[in-house]
Amino acid sequence: MTQTDVLDRKALASASRYMGEVAWLTMILGLVFGAGYVATVAMALTGTLSLFVAVPLVALLTYLNYTILHESVHGSISGNRRSLRWVNKAMGYVAAWILMIPLTAHRHEHTAHHRHTNDGAADPDFHIGRMRNSLPAAVWATIRTALAQFSFYSKNRWQNATTKQNLVLCLEVGAALAPRLAILAAGYWVEFLAFFVFAWLIGATVLMYLFAYIVHRPHEKLGRYEDTSTILLPRPLHTLVTWLWLFQNYHSIHHLFPRVPFYRYAALYEEIQDVMEAKSAPVYRITPRGLEPFSPTLAS
Repeated sequence: MTQTDVLDRKALASASRYMGEVAWLTMILGLVFGAGYVATVAMALTGTLSLFVAVPLVALLTYLNYTILHESVHGSISGNRRSLRWVNKAMGYVAAWILMIPLTAHRHEHTAHHRHTNDGAADPDFHIGRMRNSLPAAVWATIRTALAQFSFYSKNRWQNATTKQNLVLCLEVGAALAPRLAILAAGYWVEFLAFFVFAWLIGATVLMYLFAYIVHRPHEKLGRYEDTSTILLPRPLHTLVTWLWLFQNYHSIHHLFPRVPFYRYAALYEEIQDVMEAKSAPVYRITPRGLEPFSPTLAS
């Protein structure tokens, strides 16, 4: 057995303790985030909540709900409990409705990103690397990513998918559009633009930057351990920022073991950071000068 095999087995043994568990916390957060989004929009439409409060809340809830969609894509909500798979799907559909990105399409686009991370010819998210160019470039990368869910599915899946799967996709699109267009038709065009264009763009752009851009920069490295970063902060801020980031500063752990619930990433990282360092997995620390390479071994 090679040293590489030993390291891989050690990492897998640690990850196996977290994979397959039912993610009750994700379920609770999904209910809170989903209900919060619907309640915020409803209260604003009825005049109970000011747009100045509702718009940032909708942007925040758009950002937060992606984690539920993401966990559903990987089957991390129900874990190995077959009887709860319907919950995994249901929560994914609700979060996808909020993001206006169909679960059916995103599942295929996102798993392709995992298979081909940072491969310019095959990674459907590779264009996100252009977010660094300017704010307009970041916004366009976000819009392009949303559109790519449909174009990728159409090009790579539609012809080979079952009729049922394609029908589900169409129903998802219809379900996302119908209530929003009804709001527009009812004369709430300001609210329509505020929530479903402006707030969506804010939440989705922040999401793309934190979940897809900065964790893969410089979008050049290939390899299971090297294509995704871990980003740490000084201890007084680390826990708070990690929760606000929904643990995606440990995005490397997600790419290594996608079935691990997101709130277990930090614990798993602590267990296998020696393996990751031996495998040259990039680790950065946020400093006043920006992101700087960081070695946990040297720091200790």
